[in-house]
Amino acid sequence: MLQALNLPKKVYFKPGCMPVALRELGDIYRCQRALLVTDPELYRAGIAAPVADRLRKQEIRVAEFFTIGKRVSFGGLRSALPKLSEFQPDVIVGVGGNNAMSAAKALLALYQEPELDLAAAVADPERVPACTKAKLVLVATNFSSGAQNSPFAMLENDSGQNCSLKSIHLLPEISVTDADFTATLTADQVRTCALEILSHAARAYLDPRCTEFTAGMLTEAIAAVLGYTRYAAKGCPPARKKLHNAAALAGASYGNIVDAVTPHLPYFPTEQEVSINDNDLRCAELAERLGFDDCRAMFTACQAL
Repeated sequence: MLQALNLPKKVYFKPGCMPVALRELGDIYRCQRALLVTDPELYRAGIAAPVADRLRKQEIRVAEFFTIGKRVSFGGLRSALPKLSEFQPDVIVGVGGNNAMSAAKALLALYQEPELDLAAAVADPERVPACTKAKLVLVATNFSSGAQNSPFAMLENDSGQNCSLKSIHLLPEISVTDADFTATLTADQVRTCALEILSHAARAYLDPRCTEFTAGMLTEAIAAVLGYTRYAAKGCPPARKKLHNAAALAGASYGNIVDAVTPHLPYFPTEQEVSINDNDLRCAELAERLGFDDCRAMFTACQAL
């Protein structure tokens, strides 16, 4: 099996880095028209407004697409095609969580090839085209999926079923992990996001396809969740930065390990996973990396979250 480490071209990860990252769109890429993709709640709350303002300050025209439902449907994506065709953006900027970034990724593919059969592309990733019409920029506003660094778009097909579109062509030109965007997350949102990071990262580490190149990032992500979640839930900015970076590390890793991701997975570890991995060598290795005596001690720490 061919192994490679596929990552976004540029990864920014520092509180307040969004303006610096987006400055490249004008100074380096000479972009003139940006399609900003976000979800209705973030749009109404004004979370995406600083991104739009930063783009306009660089004299980049901005059109907005925010008619995204609870899940990103094939039909909803097709409804954006007239705007794409009319506006002709040279950059698509996804701002938000997994939904908004998944929508931006899928729209990039549809912009390049409007007749793309999304269902067929889910089944055969080779159908996803490389986009020469526009760059993709992803700005994460929470720390659940790490989608800003992953090649996955989580979609809903025409039958209402969840599906996962994966292609290295869905990796962004620029990914932005700016913890300033996490300041408004509630304690419950922090905990939910942290458990999602942990679940993705731990399962990716225990996957036989995990390599030396991804194991380190996943270990750092898991350690951050275990060490900083309770402080992040209380509003501690440095702790939220740690979790935001942890999600970015997890996203960059599991995209190079698994072929598909499923939303709303049960939190790690399930009873079955405890039973299967209790005496597993790889699980013991992860526990040791994290400073635990054995797998059971690690499982207990995870369940305590």
